[in-house]
Amino acid sequence: MSIMKNRSYQTVGSTSLDTCVGLVCHYQFENGSSQFVFMDVESGSEASLNHFLCFSTENFVQTLASCNGLILLSGFREDQFCYHIFNPLTKHNVTIPQTKIQENVSRVGLAFDGCQFEVVLVEAGSSQSNGLKLHVFSSDTGKWRSHNPINLTAPPLPEYEFQEFGTPPLYSNGAIHWEIGGHLLVYQVQGSHFELYELPNYSEDWYWQPTLTFRRCLCESGGRTYYCHTDFDGLHIWKLLNEHEHAEFLYYWDYKTFPWRLVHSVNHEMFMSKLQNFCYNLFHWEPFKIAPIAYSEETQIIYLQLPGSVVSYNLDTGTLGPICTYSYPGTNFNCCSFFSSTTRNAQSDTIGETELHLPIAEMDKLAL
Repeated sequence: MSIMKNRSYQTVGSTSLDTCVGLVCHYQFENGSSQFVFMDVESGSEASLNHFLCFSTENFVQTLASCNGLILLSGFREDQFCYHIFNPLTKHNVTIPQTKIQENVSRVGLAFDGCQFEVVLVEAGSSQSNGLKLHVFSSDTGKWRSHNPINLTAPPLPEYEFQEFGTPPLYSNGAIHWEIGGHLLVYQVQGSHFELYELPNYSEDWYWQPTLTFRRCLCESGGRTYYCHTDFDGLHIWKLLNEHEHAEFLYYWDYKTFPWRLVHSVNHEMFMSKLQNFCYNLFHWEPFKIAPIAYSEETQIIYLQLPGSVVSYNLDTGTLGPICTYSYPGTNFNCCSFFSSTTRNAQSDTIGETELHLPIAEMDKLAL
């Protein structure tokens, strides 16, 4: 599908209040098909399944990013690799024209302001002097443009990164945020400006970090950016400070080096007895089995994916609550991942603990 110049894209979602969180489950099957299940969660309560937004694909697709109700997918069309922008509310799909680069794309992001969108590819390890190059597709022009940031140098990356353990990008306050090489890369869409900060869990041997299975997520809450991660000690939530906030803490390091403040840290021991009620095969703690998905600053709730279930953890009360359960349907099942979404629609139903049995009969097949 071609993209028309100056075309306006309706807003399909809005940044929700912190008391309501949108979650999307992406089931992938070994035959290449996928199913996407949308849920609304009110203040950490059990999920409301939104059949109206759910859809499936017969083609192989990967979820790369979600922004203000749009989803960026990658897949193949006529044996050619391509990107798709999909609107779950209207079921409208736009295929992005091919780019000249394919192999060296390290990060992909999506920015959508309610009218126009941009797809951003980060090419790390390029022949440019600082090893970083950006490729941007704009729905306003229908064309790609490229430029080389001159104000920063790309951090070293490992030869291979496990995509299933990667951190989805975040669009927040007019900027796309990526985790890259133990750093946070921030791209301001207006002005095409870059910033690069060390992540709180950065270490000198970060080169080996992607081979470990610690789980991380970038999320927005109350208009602020948060970084959540697990390690051998527990679960940690960090807030990205602005320069004014950073100055108040009188750190020994400057803002450009470490603009973070730890807002919560939960030891593994606090989870152990509670997790047995939600994940019966979790006999001992292993950090890779707990994946943060979203965080609400207002309600002080973090949403976690466990093997076979999603739960909410109230950081004030220390209580776990069920959100939904999911099953692994047979040998054809490949993987199941969750990500947060701002897509909303009034036709939510199936209120209560939602068990995701596949296939879901109400879904219509969609061939991207």
